This record gives sequence, C-alpha cells and structure tokens, in this order.
Amino acid sequence: MKQITVSIRSAETSDAVGLARVQIETWRDAYVGMLPDEALIDLDEMRAAVRWTRLVAHLEEPDRLSVAVVDGDVVGFCHGGSGRRAVSAALGAADRMAEIYALYVDPSFQSLGIGRALLGHVAQGLESDGFTALTILTLESNRHGRRFYETLGGAAGEAVPSVITGAPIDQTPYVWSDLSVLVRRIETAQG
Repeated sequence: MKQITVSIRSAETSDAVGLARVQIETWRDAYVGMLPDEALIDLDEMRAAVRWTRLVAHLEEPDRLSVAVVDGDVVGFCHGGSGRRAVSAALGAADRMAEIYALYVDPSFQSLGIGRALLGHVAQGLESDGFTALTILTLESNRHGRRFYETLGGAAGEAVPSVITGAPIDQTPYVWSDLSVLVRRIETAQG
C-alpha cells in the first residue's frame, strides 16, 4: 500500500475549487437515498467554488476552516465557529458552544484518520478561542457519520427538523459538553 503524506492547514482562497470538489463528491457518495437525487445531480462545482472563495476571503475569527492536502490537492475540510443561534436554541446550549458546520473527506481518502485530524485542528482552534463545548449536526440517516461522532465521544441529542436543498430532513446533533475532552481524545489517537 502506498504511503501518503497529509498536511492539515488553514484554508486559502486558492483552495476553493478543491473545497467545492470534495463537498460535491462527498455529498454524492454519502447522501444518495437521503437527499433528493435531483439536488445531488444539480450540484455545480463552479458555483460552489465561487461560494467557497467568498467564504474563505471573508472568514473572521472565531470561524475556522482547515483543509487536508495530499500531493497539493485538497482531500478534506472542516469548517467551524460560533454555534448558530437556531442550533444553540434547539439544544438549549450555552453561549460558549462552538459548532462544526461542515466536515467532509473525499471518499477515496476516508478511513485514514483525515476526518479526525481535521476535526482536531478546528476543535483546538475553537478551544483556544474560549469555547467550552461543541456540537455538529448530521443527517439522521447518515449511519457512517453518526458512528464516527459516537466513536469520538459525542452524545447524540434529539432530532432537529431541518431543510437541506429544499427537502425537509431530520438531523441528529452530537454534543461534546467539554470541548477539551474531545481535543485530548483526538490528540491521544494521533499521538
């Protein structure tokens, strides 16, 4: 098996096409049967790249966007920051709860620890910004994602009704009430 070298760093605007590609490929791989087929077919890499360019260019603390790079190509990313009000309200969360908005790894690079490393990179930054807890929403029917968060000690909450690509769908929140525990767990696993 070929050895790969993965570097984790903060995203740059030049990563926008890679961010878009990873997001679209991951959605098309993971969400078949969960999201409407038309929505997955209609995903457009160039439109997504424009959105990612804007997001990266206007990223302000405490938001964090980290990428995993292999041989110069983005193969995964994690985006997090302050917990959105609607999510925090649904969870009855405190003001110092951070949220992971997106965590995606190219299907060809999954199960190599890249998602864990990306989550750890963003979680460390959020912890250093003073956040004490963390949440992430995942599709209720996303068994692979749910298993990943449970392995990292996330506590599943009650389903939250959501709308994604115009379709009503339930999402399960995973919460780490002590962000430092998650950060240490990831550091230990990588160490």
